[in-house]
Amino acid sequence: MKKYILIFTCLVSSMITFAQNTNSLSQKVKGIVVDADSKQPLPGATVQIKGTQKAVLANADGTFQFEAVSVGIIGLDITMVGYERKSIPEITVNSGKEVFLNITLNEKISTLDEVAVVAYKDRVKPTNEFASVSARSLNIEDAKRYPAAIADPARMAQNFAGVSASDDASNEIVVRGNSPQGVLWRLEGIEIPNPNHFAGIGAGGGAVSMFSSSTIGNSDFYTGAFPAEFGNASSGVFDLNYRNGNKDKSEFAINAGVIGLGAAAEGPFKKGGKSSYLVNFRYSTFGLISQFINIQGQQLNYQDLNFKLNFPTSIGDFALFGLVGNNTSNRTAKQGQTSDDFDVFNFKTRVTVFGLSHQIFLNKDSYIKTVIARSGLIDEGKFDRLIPTLNYIQRPLFNESTTDVAYRISSYYNNKLSSKSTLRIGAIVSNLDFSFVNNQYRYVPKTSVETFLDIKGQSTYLQGYAQYKYRLTQDLTLNAGFHTSYLALNKTNSFEPRASISYNAPNAQTFTFAAGVHAKPQQLSVYFFENVASGANRLQQNKNLKMTDALHFVLGYEKVFDNGIRFKAETYYQRLSNVPVEAKEGSGFSTINSTATFDLTNIDPLVNQGKGTNFGVDVNVEKSFSNNYYYIANLSFYNSKYTTFDQKEFDTRFNRKYQLNLVGGKEWSIGRKNRILGINGKVLTTGGVRENEIDFDASRIAGETVFVANKFFTQENDPYFRFDLGISLKTNRKRATHTVSLDIQNVTNRRNGRGVLFDPVGGPDNLGGKTTGDGNAQLGRVPLLNYRLEF
Repeated sequence: MKKYILIFTCLVSSMITFAQNTNSLSQKVKGIVVDADSKQPLPGATVQIKGTQKAVLANADGTFQFEAVSVGIIGLDITMVGYERKSIPEITVNSGKEVFLNITLNEKISTLDEVAVVAYKDRVKPTNEFASVSARSLNIEDAKRYPAAIADPARMAQNFAGVSASDDASNEIVVRGNSPQGVLWRLEGIEIPNPNHFAGIGAGGGAVSMFSSSTIGNSDFYTGAFPAEFGNASSGVFDLNYRNGNKDKSEFAINAGVIGLGAAAEGPFKKGGKSSYLVNFRYSTFGLISQFINIQGQQLNYQDLNFKLNFPTSIGDFALFGLVGNNTSNRTAKQGQTSDDFDVFNFKTRVTVFGLSHQIFLNKDSYIKTVIARSGLIDEGKFDRLIPTLNYIQRPLFNESTTDVAYRISSYYNNKLSSKSTLRIGAIVSNLDFSFVNNQYRYVPKTSVETFLDIKGQSTYLQGYAQYKYRLTQDLTLNAGFHTSYLALNKTNSFEPRASISYNAPNAQTFTFAAGVHAKPQQLSVYFFENVASGANRLQQNKNLKMTDALHFVLGYEKVFDNGIRFKAETYYQRLSNVPVEAKEGSGFSTINSTATFDLTNIDPLVNQGKGTNFGVDVNVEKSFSNNYYYIANLSFYNSKYTTFDQKEFDTRFNRKYQLNLVGGKEWSIGRKNRILGINGKVLTTGGVRENEIDFDASRIAGETVFVANKFFTQENDPYFRFDLGISLKTNRKRATHTVSLDIQNVTNRRNGRGVLFDPVGGPDNLGGKTTGDGNAQLGRVPLLNYRLEF
């Protein structure tokens, strides 16, 4: 920790030494103004810098540009005849990068109405015009400020009401008491595999995001009652988009820190053209270090690539986009090595996404958008153990392999029928190729190998949806639609009606209500887990599982005060049905508690007889960044229950009952005004991790974990507490911006409990019996130092 603080101080000192006066520093601010529903450009829209006489009119293509805006914080007012006025209060202007804004305006229902309507563009309202409840935008500038978020969309979401982390070492999220497996990830409008490094098979998150803050643009996050276009999700949705590269000027960024070394570039393919490129590559810092230094025999390495190539043409806008992520984790051991840590492993994962999108306007009110993509996940792992009682001989514990490739085409038709109504109809076709292998090695009472997965095949997944938005009045909006899906693998299908209503009351108040059904197939490998007891018959015991259904109800209230403070409260109820549970008397297993498909080994056949309920209230008070400070304070109370095969009800693994989250920060101009010091803090407390009570005597005899009957997730660890701190210094120089930051996760070094484990290998007598009963602690203090240069 002292070394990190010393390095941070040296970097800050060097930046102050070379700082220049901000009075001579300026940057371009530009963007495009479009209709919120039709996406058509709005030529003639007036864009004015708040508090000044500087104003420009949008060109024929809706674009606008301010040539020289002083570095600092500005605001914009946007007006257009027949449209609601929009105000954007806080925009950060740096010398190292031009500012580009995508601005949408809502058409007034009646131009005869002379009442002034102002829509404030903030960092909260989602970009999706069909979303009215349990949704918000993801702003990368905010993600850079949140301590220990490291510009990661998932870690950023952990600061929001109703969202919690499943583990300190992972960005995996629990949304309103649901399993992380219920989260959907989308990129550029199409589903993608879990885009995180060091993620388990079937997991919803990982240690490090594969996305870069240099590439993410307008994106949304949902915590329930999603619009009809989203399927294959039951708890949450990350709807991410890349931004377009700068079509007028080449710009670059360099990142160097604990997380990795990265470089980004963007610009036009040719001067004066409309096409642009955007690319970011990162290589892990630990990967470089491990090439020269052996860290306790362990090596961690990862790389990722984000890119988008944008090509506007006379026949529509085309874009090539992609995401590539590789990671490896291994630990080796020499024969006869003696150590207190006996794990030897080798894991590697590769995620790839390559896509082509096309959007074309049919007329001034309608357009078609189509995305074709190929995504793939390759995950291989081998885990061995050095046996102390056998002179540390290396013995295998398990090996697994997953290949999951999807070819998808998604297309929708959007028509703004009038100022009151908009219709969107779409379809998604997915061809799924897969291969799964999972072998477990047993040493008690005798040595054996059990194969739980060994399958290769393909299937098709079809989805369709329609959604309709109707503005009954200027203040009352109805959204209604449905989503339907069909999985050819076992001929299961779903029909999911959804609806929401939003009313903008006087005094900047909003009342919302939404209800909908959300169906999700099981992760593909779940259908092929084999019943080991069937022997040579190799019975695929779960092949006929139905989709799991989640019925969501959300009631919300929101109030925006004159000073920009936003109060929001949502109460919700979720009813899960057709949840797979183990068809065995006395079993407490349910997929509702799973975080990865590895949980299914040693499980008898599953049947759709389980249920679940989540209900609670989320209260949030938030001030978006303005006047050089921001804060978020949210409190959630919730209850998450599930029923077993015996129809007995228990707490779910994720039922922590409550969560309090306090996040805030302030920025100061120091010395000359081109240097900005930022300090951010976060305090988080929540209920402790829940776990099953282990019968250690029975576990030693069986050689595997055996739980005490009817005591499922009854044990709760101590309450979780964490304090994070972030410090940054940004210096604007001529044509360059330098930022050095130090984030410290878990400043107090509190070792929050993760749970108690049974170790089936080792022990004083033979190969089975060692127990870990002291608890399995989560991460301690983690310092994250980073330097960023934009030019």
